[in-house]
Amino acid sequence: MSVSRGGRALPVLAVLSATAICASSGLFIKGLPFSSIAMTSLRMTTPFLLALPSAWRHGVLFGKPGMRKALFVASALNGFRMLLFVIAFKLTSMGNAVVLLYLWPIFALLVESLKEKKPLGFSKVGVLLISLFGVVVMNLHNGFALSRNDFWGSLIMIVSAFVYAVTAVMFKKALKEVKEVDTVFFQNAAGGIVFLPFLVAELPGAAIAHIGLGALYGLVVGFIGFGLIFYGMKRLTLFQYGALSYTEVPFAVLAGILFLGEGLTINQMAGILLVVGGSFLAQRLRSLPATGAPERGWFAKAAGRGKKTGETRRRLPRR
Repeated sequence: MSVSRGGRALPVLAVLSATAICASSGLFIKGLPFSSIAMTSLRMTTPFLLALPSAWRHGVLFGKPGMRKALFVASALNGFRMLLFVIAFKLTSMGNAVVLLYLWPIFALLVESLKEKKPLGFSKVGVLLISLFGVVVMNLHNGFALSRNDFWGSLIMIVSAFVYAVTAVMFKKALKEVKEVDTVFFQNAAGGIVFLPFLVAELPGAAIAHIGLGALYGLVVGFIGFGLIFYGMKRLTLFQYGALSYTEVPFAVLAGILFLGEGLTINQMAGILLVVGGSFLAQRLRSLPATGAPERGWFAKAAGRGKKTGETRRRLPRR
């Protein structure tokens, strides 16, 4: 039975909706008075608890047989990444933080090259230099004299982006065998448990409204946002997902300007375009098959415009 055009477009809409939701992360992090560890707990414990019944019902509470080690390594890495993510947002501006986060496709390209023991090649070095040049251009208005907070916030977010690159590949692989909501459970399990005592220690002195907003952050971004991300990631190639997720950058930059009064200079805008452009090209290079031919009709396949995949064409008899 054929899949409707609307059904084929759902993964695309899911990722676009998720990026709009996740762009609000900086507003929660900067607006609530919790410590970085407690804030990370609110972000991770809430979706962990919400997804726990599903993991119990599906019998994967302690991991799926044959995948336990990989799932819990990914969970631990993601807990570490989320702590870095929160710290970075507390130290630097929303616009700077979210742009640096999207260096992750560059790091994914580097990790795969190292894993496969292949040289980077001219094109890969080129996109790396484009993105690094973008980071430099973004800070020209400061005369390279970054404040202490901006320097450390930027450095920490770059490390967070590297770890995200690793976990994105790991969770994409896990989604072949694990349901989306259960992937949300594993993504947040380690951090949700480890950071919880720090949150509990701060709760007595916290306002009810702040606790509620923190829980809302975990619900909206951690559970709904990443539930949509995993729904899309499961049905799209990692390149398609990455290309669509770049919409988080303008959403987050705009939110910072509207709600936090952050500025945006011409050189920052140019730097953002260079970083996002370089990262997009890195995603494209990662999608190239071994033959070097580009993946055909990547967006058409997701949105329902493509009629034949490359695999189908290869099965046709030669004339």
